[in-house]
Amino acid sequence: MNKKFKHLKTGDTYEMIRDDVKNCTNANDEQIMVLYKRDGFPELLFVREKSEFYTKFEEIK
Repeated sequence: MNKKFKHLKTGDTYEMIRDDVKNCTNANDEQIMVLYKRDGFPELLFVREKSEFYTKFEEIK
């Protein structure tokens, strides 16, 4: 996958690793999440609900 995205508020760039991660927390079971990392910080991984991700980031083409 490895698409690049820009955070709309900060302008920071991120790399999407996967957009099909399943949340298995009881309250949010089956919720689909995005796994991503900030450029320049490969050791930091982030996860966000897929629908929320696409409201806060735009793809860099």
